[in-house]
Amino acid sequence: MNLFLKSLLLSLCGLILTALPIQAEEKSWYSIDGIKFRYGTSINRIEFKVGNTIGTQGYTVFETIDSFSHLKGRVNLPIAIALPETLMTSWSFRGALFEYQPKMERKDLVPSGGNPEILNTTTQLRQPLSDRTSLYNDFFNASDKAFADANSNWALSADVTSSQVFLGYYLGVFIPIGEYQRILKLGAGLGVFYTDLSYKLNLCSQYKVVPDVGTQGWRASHGGECVGKTEIDYASSKGFGVATILHYTFWERVTKDSIWKIVSTGAGMNLTKIGGNLKNHHDKNLNVILESSAPDSISYTYRF
Repeated sequence: MNLFLKSLLLSLCGLILTALPIQAEEKSWYSIDGIKFRYGTSINRIEFKVGNTIGTQGYTVFETIDSFSHLKGRVNLPIAIALPETLMTSWSFRGALFEYQPKMERKDLVPSGGNPEILNTTTQLRQPLSDRTSLYNDFFNASDKAFADANSNWALSADVTSSQVFLGYYLGVFIPIGEYQRILKLGAGLGVFYTDLSYKLNLCSQYKVVPDVGTQGWRASHGGECVGKTEIDYASSKGFGVATILHYTFWERVTKDSIWKIVSTGAGMNLTKIGGNLKNHHDKNLNVILESSAPDSISYTYRF
């Protein structure tokens, strides 16, 4: 867990442990509070690393990057179940998160050495030289090396199919406005995830990029393609792990019968290796980092 997440969790726990309950009745955390109708676009990020410990060592070899059109998220399921939140004081709460990401296939993940800047003149992407050298010497087998020797602009990419479920519990704080309205809700906690993940590892003669020159930053919609795609390995894994849970809501109005929210999201990120690493046929394994969130631009929950 990075320093920011640790600081956020410790700060929230310290605040909420000093709070006294103000509600005598509450629903069980695993009960259904209501049905949510929502509009938003999901974010399902996958990062593959070569190294021993997720997030602390090794280097990223390829990942989903949302500024590429073929790797963007998709519209959230319009109907979802809502788990209850319970007030602890007039400015703090606790609640549960359940988020399901249906099966999704994404092809031609982007070669990575950090989030690359795509310029008007960019025609291809590759792993940085130091990472390519490490892959060639320490990861590739004889057949892979022969491909790399024959293609001077080679890059490593992957096709990924995944589905996942996050379930967690979090604590948080907010700014109350009157009896029903709240703004700037922030929460953090821990949970579990289940994932069904498989990938095909591909060598490209080049990773071709078609820059989107009309927009900037997260609005970009670059094109990306693994040219001369040659599959060199595959792997799959199903299993459970531990995840961090984060919550953010800009504004909400809560009554006995309904909840309205504007700009709200619950997110989960795996903290444990998936199935003890995805096993492939090369000497080294690839660690996988999953981040899943379902931000809603607007939502309405009918409470039971």
